[in-house]
Amino acid sequence: MEKYLFNDGTNVVREVQSKEELESLIKASADPAKVRIWLFDTSEWITLADLGKRSSAFYSPVKKETPLKEAKEETESARIKKGIPSFLKKALAGMILFLVIFLVYNFTRVTWTKASPVSIVAERPANTPEVDADSLIGTIELLRGQKLDKITRTNLRIRNTWPDLLQLQLTADRDTSREGLRYYNLELSVDNSTGYHIDNAVVKFAVWRNGNMNSSDTLKFTDIGYAAPAGRKIEGVYKGDSISVSFSTIRSKAFNFCYSVDKKSNYGNYNDRWFCR
Repeated sequence: MEKYLFNDGTNVVREVQSKEELESLIKASADPAKVRIWLFDTSEWITLADLGKRSSAFYSPVKKETPLKEAKEETESARIKKGIPSFLKKALAGMILFLVIFLVYNFTRVTWTKASPVSIVAERPANTPEVDADSLIGTIELLRGQKLDKITRTNLRIRNTWPDLLQLQLTADRDTSREGLRYYNLELSVDNSTGYHIDNAVVKFAVWRNGNMNSSDTLKFTDIGYAAPAGRKIEGVYKGDSISVSFSTIRSKAFNFCYSVDKKSNYGNYNDRWFCR
């Protein structure tokens, strides 16, 4: 009769009377790697692997178990992937694309915020310095040795002080954003306080960005009276850092006046720069 001592790794030793009983205990053990066997007529405990080497006919304790849980999970994952309909895959891809476009659009979109309106009055032209008209008239009368008539004195005074009597103004609404400013609802007005009609005036407005002219345009006013300001609206939206306005030319036969921003003097005599007939 074959005899063995069996230890399942818990320090509980049992005496076994047959190979069949030993195999039954091995199969029932929780961890075969911890099992130790003592063969009678030997002097040490051996593992199941050593036992198999000593007797090829003996029950093989090494049993390769299939990781059922992992295999089941892999099979389930493969089944789910295989089971997704193609139209659902396309719909999912479309949703992802839409989300990306939406995020990019919102990130790059420029948001404009309402800013305070702007009102600008044209600056005095560089080619028309301030003149003491009364002193000028007195000098002329002294040199001529005679008094100037009232109309001549009035016209001379207007021609030399016209920037104080013709006020050019621009008003506009504006918005601000990280791109800068934009102007819209532009309106130009000419307030004539000379007491005479202005036959025509060409006005220029310009939009500036970083110190450079970004865009510009001109408008022409005709038959400007002195009872009320003349106004013109400008369509469109203009983007830039600032905006300016100025007279390009002005003409009035009533007081023999012709102004041009491109000239130093229309008459040649700097004491009466803008006289013309």
